[in-house]
Parts: sequence; structure tokens; C-alpha cells
Amino acid sequence: MCVYVNYQEYEDKLLVVKIDHDTNPKLIEEYKVYGLPALIMFKDGKEIAESRREGAITKAKLKDYIDVLLQSISVA
Repeated sequence: MCVYVNYQEYEDKLLVVKIDHDTNPKLIEEYKVYGLPALIMFKDGKEIAESRREGAITKAKLKDYIDVLLQSISVA
């Protein structure tokens, strides 16, 4: 099960997809997800280097983390 979430703040830069780990064990294994929640950012179907984040963090820290990553790559 994949759930597409629209975060208005990032709607022109980012598509957020929530994956249910219980119903997608092969996907979890393929991407070697060891901790939940997990964030992996992709561009053009490929994982962005240094984008992987596992474990809970505050909303403010997550926003800072995403903002820095988006500034470091071309989102066009």
C-alpha cells in the first residue's frame, strides 16, 4: 500500500509517499530499511546520496533536514 501525501509547503518540489512496511516487505528489503520511520529521497528514480534518514525526529528538525537537502540538489 502506498499513500501519496500532498504537503502544500513543498507541492512544487516534493512528492511524499508513505509505504506500509507490513504489506511491502520486499520493498523494505530492497531499500534496506532497518529503522522506522524512514525517509529516503529520490530524484529521477534514483536514491539521492546522503538523503536517507531513519528514526523519529521532530517536525521542525524534519523540515530543516528536507530544506537543506532540497537546497543541495537541483529540484528543477
